[in-house]
Amino acid sequence: MIAAHEWMLARRYLKSRRDERFVSLIGWSSAIGVAIGVAALIIVLSVMYGFDVELKDKILGFSSHVDVQGADNTLDDWQSWMEQSEALPGVIAAAPYLSTQVLANRGSASSGAILKGVLAAREHHIASKIVAGRFLNDQPGVRFEVVMGKDLARKLGLDIGDQVRLLSPSGGVSPAGMTPRMRSFKLVGVFESGFYEYDIGMILAPLSAVQRLERVGDRITGIELMLADRDQATALAIHARSVLPMGAWVTDWQQRNRSFFHALEMERVVMGIILSLIVLVAVFNMISSLVMVVMERRKEIAIFKTLGATHGSVMRVFLVMGCLLSGLGTCAGAVFGLLLAWKLDVIVASFENITHIKILPKDVYYIDHVPSIIDPLSVVIIVLCSFILGLAATFYPAWRAANVPPAEALRYE
Repeated sequence: MIAAHEWMLARRYLKSRRDERFVSLIGWSSAIGVAIGVAALIIVLSVMYGFDVELKDKILGFSSHVDVQGADNTLDDWQSWMEQSEALPGVIAAAPYLSTQVLANRGSASSGAILKGVLAAREHHIASKIVAGRFLNDQPGVRFEVVMGKDLARKLGLDIGDQVRLLSPSGGVSPAGMTPRMRSFKLVGVFESGFYEYDIGMILAPLSAVQRLERVGDRITGIELMLADRDQATALAIHARSVLPMGAWVTDWQQRNRSFFHALEMERVVMGIILSLIVLVAVFNMISSLVMVVMERRKEIAIFKTLGATHGSVMRVFLVMGCLLSGLGTCAGAVFGLLLAWKLDVIVASFENITHIKILPKDVYYIDHVPSIIDPLSVVIIVLCSFILGLAATFYPAWRAANVPPAEALRYE
C-alpha cells in the first residue's frame, strides 16, 4: 500500500526547482516520447488493419468466397453441381460464371480486360455498385450488352448506350490461320467497386452472350459460392472436395490471396516492431532521468531514511514517479492516437485538397484512400505493454535510491 507521504514526495520530485529544471525536463520529455510512440503505434496499426479489412471487402465484392471448377477448367453438367454446392452448409448463394480474356476496343482506344458471363438474378452484390445506367437483366434470348468499371469506360471513352467491340483470342480457323472472335456489345451500365483492378479491367455480360461469343454451348467455367461467414471459406472448401464429384477443383479466397495477405500481415508486424523502438527509446530516457533524480536527491533520500523510512518506502516513491510518467504519457498518447486514427481519412482528404497531392494514387495502389479502422485489441495491447515497460524502467532507479547509504550521503553536511 502506498502511503500519502510517498505520493507527496513523488509529485514533489517531478516538479522542477530553479536548479533542477534540466532534470525535470528530461523526465517529462521521456513521458512525451512515450506518448508519441503510443500514438504512432495506434495510428499506424489502425491504418494497417484498415487496409486489411478494406482490401478484403473490395476483393470479395467481386470475387467469390469459394470457387468450384471442373477438372479441365470447364463444367458441362453444371446444374447438378449447382444443386450440390447450394446444399453445402454455410452457403447463402451460388452463381455460375464463364470467364475469358478479351480485348475491348472502341475507335483507336483499346484495353485488355476480363469478360465474365453471369446470371444477373444471382449477382445482387454487384448490381448495388452500379453508378450509371443499369445492371444486366435475364430477359429471354441472347442479349449482347455489358457493364464495365468506370475507369475502363473512361479509358475507352464510352457512354451509356455506346457500342464496344470485344475480341476473344479463342478464335476459329480460317484460310488466313487462327482468327479471333469479335462481337459488338452495348454498354448499359457502369459500376464502381472502389478496387482499381476491377474498375479498370472487369467487364460483365449475360452468361448466354459470353457462351455464344466463345462458342462453348452450355458449358461454364465454374460456380461461385458466397458464405454467411467468409472466414469459414477454407473449412467449407475442404468439405466441398469430399462431397462434390471426383475431379472438382475447389479454391477459397484465402488460398487464392494467401501470399498477398501474408505479406500485408508481415508488414503490419514489422511496422509495429519498428515503431515500438520509439517507446523503448523513451523508456531508456525515463531510466536516465530517474537516475539523475536519485543523484540530485541523495541528501534528501538519506535524511528520509534516517527518519525511519524503509527500503521499500523509498523504492515506492520512485516507482510512483515512474508510474506517473509512463501512465500520463501512455494515456495522452492513446487519446491523441485514437482521435487521429478516428478522423485520419478526413485529415488526409483535407491535406489532399489543400496541397493537390494524392497520397494513394489509385493507378498505383489497390485503393484510392487511406483507410483507418481502430482495432480495440491492438489498442489494449499497446497501452498495457507501454505502461508495463515504463513501470519496469523504474525498478533500477528505485533500487539505486533505496540503497543510498545515509552516512556517506551526509558525511560532509
